[in-house]
Amino acid sequence: MLGYSSYPIHRSIWLRFWNPATHKMSPKLGHFWDNLCLYAHFKFGFGFDELSETYKVVQLFLYEDEERTDVQVLSLSDNVWRPIQSFPVALVPFQTNPCVNDGVYLNGCLNWLALRRKLCYVGVSGLEKMDIREFVIVSLDLGTETYTQLMPPGGYDETSAIEPLLSILMDCLCFSNDYMRTHFVTWKMEEFGVEESWIQLLKINYQNLQSMYLDVYDLRYSQFLPLHISDNGDTLILANKEEEQAILYNLRDNRAVRTRITDGIR
Repeated sequence: MLGYSSYPIHRSIWLRFWNPATHKMSPKLGHFWDNLCLYAHFKFGFGFDELSETYKVVQLFLYEDEERTDVQVLSLSDNVWRPIQSFPVALVPFQTNPCVNDGVYLNGCLNWLALRRKLCYVGVSGLEKMDIREFVIVSLDLGTETYTQLMPPGGYDETSAIEPLLSILMDCLCFSNDYMRTHFVTWKMEEFGVEESWIQLLKINYQNLQSMYLDVYDLRYSQFLPLHISDNGDTLILANKEEEQAILYNLRDNRAVRTRITDGIR
């Protein structure tokens, strides 16, 4: 959990760790100051380091004007921020969609979607003109604190105004993307770290999702995020940036149902 106190030109930021099973919460950890720079933004990732058997928080600090992303790691065992090697490629600009691509954890690694080109050349609006070959998945091993770069699945030469995204489904790294503005497609990496193991997992017609955001303009603001697939593989749970209700999608009869959950699930 992230907390902060704001002041006129800076803010005090800290972290707390909460165990939902035991209902226990840690004291404030990892305290630092942010000077509210217009061109600097940060994200956090969280995961378990299997080598040292401790939890770690990774902070990505993106300086858009300088086109670099500094990285720091905080271990629960010592509560100290340590700088590590900077992010090896250009992180997807944070303004595109702050609700997704914060980094997903799997097998001791945090994984982010990144760009193979520099931000000054691409720009935020330039994402709309890029095909899937411009993206790369950067995986940080929390044990060795080293990076590996993975290519997304092939077969997506068409451009889209909708940013692709990463998620974890069925204990596998998944890559989702808009296809021709008609379908939502998700690929699954069956063997983590092996690019040849990508297989198509889902291909859902937007019409079947029964969203109010279906025209060309609205789709860019209606990005769907897959959250979970049931054990029997029949039901997919989706979130949508523009809708606060969770979506239950029956994969057998291609039918979407909005839940009655009132809390925002964006």
